[in-house]
Amino acid sequence: MSYELPKRGTSADLAQSPYDLGADWIRANVAAAAATFVLGLATFGLRQMLGLPDPDADAFAKALLAAAEVLAAATGFGIYATRTGAVLARKLPGFPPLTWNALHLLIGCGVGATVASIEINAEPVTREGVAMSSILSIAVGGMMIGAIIGAAAGGMQALVLRKAAREVGDWIRWSALAGTTFGGYALVLAIGSDQPLTDEVLTQLLGAAITIAAGVAMLPALYRLQPR
Repeated sequence: MSYELPKRGTSADLAQSPYDLGADWIRANVAAAAATFVLGLATFGLRQMLGLPDPDADAFAKALLAAAEVLAAATGFGIYATRTGAVLARKLPGFPPLTWNALHLLIGCGVGATVASIEINAEPVTREGVAMSSILSIAVGGMMIGAIIGAAAGGMQALVLRKAAREVGDWIRWSALAGTTFGGYALVLAIGSDQPLTDEVLTQLLGAAITIAAGVAMLPALYRLQPR
């Protein structure tokens, strides 16, 4: 009498499960959002220590903040690339992880440099109540800008994905839709208290929620990717 051990599913079999793939994709986006939340609080702490924004701050303080913002953004995007890249590699056998990671590290450096420039040149402000109509108007504008940014980012990602996928047009279109979640940042205007840390925590939580929402919006694009 002979006995045979039950065969385990191969990675190819697992890749065919939309539920597993989608769940892993969402988990990847949640991990990236959590990391960005922590990094955001860390850079906030550094800004508080350096007393920024301050027009009279010395060059060293500004350079230190700029370096921290670039490093934080690059790290956040790197975590996103690593986690989402692992999911994409299951769907696309020919997926190039190094190129994917390098692209997002570059994007992260650009985002970090932009954020640092805004923070260094900003004037200290106090948050006051904003009319709901103003928040809605800014949200609509943010959605339009976000769609453009999303399409641009999706286009860059598609240049990498096309090496392993047959059709990447849907990826760009869904990226534009995911970018509309950027309009949610208008809710920052509704955050206001006498506690800067509380405001920052709420702002970072909002950013994390927007990141996860954008990731969920990309699920249809993920499912439609077909390997070459």
